[in-house]
Amino acid sequence: QIMKKLIALSLVCFSLHVMAQTPSANKPFFDSKSYQVYLDTSKCVEGDVECDGIIYHSINKKNHHELTIKGSTLNIGPSHDFRGYIFRNGDYSYVLSPAAGAGNDDNHVWTLQVSQHQAQGDKVLFSENGNVVE
Repeated sequence: QIMKKLIALSLVCFSLHVMAQTPSANKPFFDSKSYQVYLDTSKCVEGDVECDGIIYHSINKKNHHELTIKGSTLNIGPSHDFRGYIFRNGDYSYVLSPAAGAGNDDNHVWTLQVSQHQAQGDKVLFSENGNVVE
């Protein structure tokens, strides 16, 4: 009886320890109707506005296709204002940014936009809003 309780307690403690070591590995950054997107920013220096070592990992909820690519923060202007993240894969770019519009003052709603670079300009292939997971 006591041995079973000790084993059960040990398993619970071990599980909590593992979850504490990898809090972001189990939770997506962005969750929409079609995709879950995980971001690995471990190569970025905390507090820096710019970083070019971000890993994007998406999972298509319909067909379970996964994509992992490297990217960077999306910054604009002379003060390098943060506007989101950009990832490139050949002629395709994947941008995650706060959704424009009223009602998103806390930047909880973001947009995933996929574009293809073409001679006549970039063509948006996909755009969908989703929530930042906290």
